[in-house]
Amino acid sequence: MNDLIGLQRAWGAHPGDGSGTVDCCLLAAEVHRRLGYYDYTNDIKQYFEKYTDATFPRIIIAKWLLQNADRLKAPEPHAVVLLPGTDGGALGTVMDDGKVLCILPTMGVALAPLDGKTGHYFRLRR
Repeated sequence: MNDLIGLQRAWGAHPGDGSGTVDCCLLAAEVHRRLGYYDYTNDIKQYFEKYTDATFPRIIIAKWLLQNADRLKAPEPHAVVLLPGTDGGALGTVMDDGKVLCILPTMGVALAPLDGKTGHYFRLRR
């Protein structure tokens, strides 16, 4: 996952597109795929076709998680975490060491420790 660290945030960007940027939803999908789970990339792409960064209703992220995942009471490896943000929510993924791979506003993609009380945790069903 080290190749993902340092990528900057950009609406609809995929880690493999060569732009040096990534969207938080597509970052979570890529990490999920690399960990051997279902690849949600194509399921998520519809939102980038329908909305822009400015028009995307952030509540859709929470609704999508509630439809495609089970809510957890505490973080666990490979869970997706819905993080609070100034522009709405953002997604990250809990790694095996308990740190979260996510996009930080000032650093881009980083591996960051979380206290387990920040965000809402979900186990994707596929």
